[in-house]
Amino acid sequence: MKKIALVTGGNSGIGYATAKLLKEKGYEVFISGRDANRLQQAADELGVNSVLADMSKPDDIKKLAATFSESGLDVLVNNAGIAKLISLDKVTLEEFSEVFDINVRGPILLIKELLLSLEKRQGSVTTISSTAAGKGFPNSSTYAASKGGVEAFTRALAIELASKGIRINAVCPGATDTPILIKMGVKPEDFAEFKQSVENTIPLRRIGKPEEVAHVIVAQLEATYVTGVVWIVDGGLSAAMPEPGVK
Repeated sequence: MKKIALVTGGNSGIGYATAKLLKEKGYEVFISGRDANRLQQAADELGVNSVLADMSKPDDIKKLAATFSESGLDVLVNNAGIAKLISLDKVTLEEFSEVFDINVRGPILLIKELLLSLEKRQGSVTTISSTAAGKGFPNSSTYAASKGGVEAFTRALAIELASKGIRINAVCPGATDTPILIKMGVKPEDFAEFKQSVENTIPLRRIGKPEEVAHVIVAQLEATYVTGVVWIVDGGLSAAMPEPGVK
């Protein structure tokens, strides 16, 4: 029986690379996104199925989950997310809600709606976190809090759903060369300088590639004795001692 995978936010970046790798490994792949044109373009390029869905809308999440009610689902990659660098004094209630709706509520609701489908195939879930959850960065409190929430619900649901044979994990990428860096507020003309400054802090002296994170995601999905863990993919940054004089 061919395995079935769903990658949310699969039209770009880490989601796109993960969908591509899963397709190469023989999965029947579905990707979802909220931009119809970009989603269809990505699906055509990858040769996969597409389902239009906005992770901030509960009704869309229910419709997305219904796609797998009969077939069941082997793999869910909760990749869709939003990142905004906003200082605490400037963040609005609407922005706060948007970040948490997409990054926390959306993935939890999707897992909830897919419970029977995942149980049917003893499925595995990986949700994308961020090193921002464990490191302090200016203007990232809202985003960091949402990713901290991802790691918290990952551990809780891993225990809650273990008896159903459903595994729940997370992957925590560091700086990765994806469009989300621009969306976070880095101006295109400043990107090269920003990238260099980040790379100088990473032991491997470069930011990651989406394909490198995708390989870790797929390894986690297929590691059948792993649940409730967060795998860090950051080029060694989390293991490094701060340089002298750096607080």
